[in-house]
Amino acid sequence: KGNGNGKGRGGGNGGSGRQGGQGFNPDSLKQARLDAETLEAQIRTRSKTSKNTGQGVAERARAMAQSSIKSHVEHELDDEDVVKYSEIFDSVQQEIKQLRVILESAEAKEKERIWLKNKGTGDLDDNKLVDGVTGDRNIYKKRGKDENVFGKRQPKPKRISFVVDVSSSMSVMNADGRLDRMVATMVMAMEALSGLEYKYRYNILGHSGDTDGFEFVSMENPPRNRKERLAVIRKVYSHATSCSSGDNTLSAGAKAVSTIVQQEGDDYFVFLISDANLESYGVTPRLLAENLLSDSRVNAFVIFIANEIEAEEMRRLMPTGRAHVVLDTAELPGLFRQIFSNAVL
Repeated sequence: KGNGNGKGRGGGNGGSGRQGGQGFNPDSLKQARLDAETLEAQIRTRSKTSKNTGQGVAERARAMAQSSIKSHVEHELDDEDVVKYSEIFDSVQQEIKQLRVILESAEAKEKERIWLKNKGTGDLDDNKLVDGVTGDRNIYKKRGKDENVFGKRQPKPKRISFVVDVSSSMSVMNADGRLDRMVATMVMAMEALSGLEYKYRYNILGHSGDTDGFEFVSMENPPRNRKERLAVIRKVYSHATSCSSGDNTLSAGAKAVSTIVQQEGDDYFVFLISDANLESYGVTPRLLAENLLSDSRVNAFVIFIANEIEAEEMRRLMPTGRAHVVLDTAELPGLFRQIFSNAVL
């Protein structure tokens, strides 16, 4: 039996933060620390007044607090990163939401082969023998594709290559916002596809005077959080400001089309973005169109930035809706969302 008096007073002030969209909260780390500290204080106070709690409870509280903070540190950005990413994210927030809905509702293109029953010809269905005796003629079955795919999970993911222009001209001519808008378009795609890996596999490849396929994002390892997505766009800016002059639009498009089908997928898409004056590099719109259409399994699209003449020629040579031009770079994310939406549905 023991006597004891204990007094405890706890208080905490919360913080307010600006929501950047879809759970993007710049003050989340600060709030995590406050929540963790409050939890630890509450349990410590209870341990002083309860006979059934003690030192172990306080230790567990500290462990929970540290785990909570560590989780936020791993997945959130520092203050400077928050500002940079939030500006980009906010500029395409509406497009992200719209594209996400479309991606989630896209159905499988490939239909599963099953036994189709109640047919007038084919292999005899043992389960229909009695019906045959009674005069039913539809007692056969045959292999075919299941047309009823609504709501079914597709067996293989759709495979997508975003082949973006990171040439020196994108940086030099960025006064019109072309590089910034392309980066925002990449953020839109990465955010909308996040968590849908079971339905989609995507990569982001860059082409410039130095390369026809610099891998910013691989299909096997897409960015898992905003910190990793910010690292991707930083690499884009770095490459565009340091690469040699020149153009590899043609070889980049051809390479993407040939490599995307090397692994099985439900469907295949290549989206090529270029600001190049192709003819100055000896590339005609016809040659580019032939390379993009070289494999009928691949749905290839091309978007020209501020090059209307070549875009018009590409429109004539490619299937309807496959060639586009952006004269106002502010329209690039919205146009890309529209093209992407029409393609996957």
